[in-house]
Amino acid sequence: MFKKIATVFAVIFMAGTATAGGAIDFGLSNTSVRIEHDAAMVGTGAHFTVGGVYNETNQSAAVLVGFNAVDATMANKEMIGGLGFKAMGLNNQIADFAVGLGVGGFLRWQPDFMNGLGFEGQAYFSPSILSFGDLTSSNELVARLTYKVLPQARVFIGYHDLRGEYNIAGEAETGVIDSTFHIGFRMTY
Repeated sequence: MFKKIATVFAVIFMAGTATAGGAIDFGLSNTSVRIEHDAAMVGTGAHFTVGGVYNETNQSAAVLVGFNAVDATMANKEMIGGLGFKAMGLNNQIADFAVGLGVGGFLRWQPDFMNGLGFEGQAYFSPSILSFGDLTSSNELVARLTYKVLPQARVFIGYHDLRGEYNIAGEAETGVIDSTFHIGFRMTY
């Protein structure tokens, strides 16, 4: 497990060197933690994310790496969204390690007229054709209510669901990595 965590932090460090700023997203519940770094490449519409989830109750974890296309001009600062892919490496009690390539996107709406209030969501789904090993499908869903506390920081309360469907010896099983309400913050730099 240490090697996987070290790999995630190495990728986060390398991802930050080729970008013009980014954000650290940190979510916490009483049983799990979710951390993700995201950044856009300079002068392009390429948006990269890398992060992980750990749940101490069921001893499960996930490594998440995403690529989305976003509006490179950032013409609409109130609504930011992207479409793309997210690789989900899942590790739980059902299977040691399985990978799915989710297709989906994210949306952040932070209108000025709401005085700092905003909404965020993301959804990625990996069908069986993009799931490997014993994994037959996986999905990640995130929904949040956010509030701007600083020019470069927002706090949030939300719900996070990350799970995989497996075929183990002909039996269908669901491996929930995390499915819980959480609080946290997003810092931009």
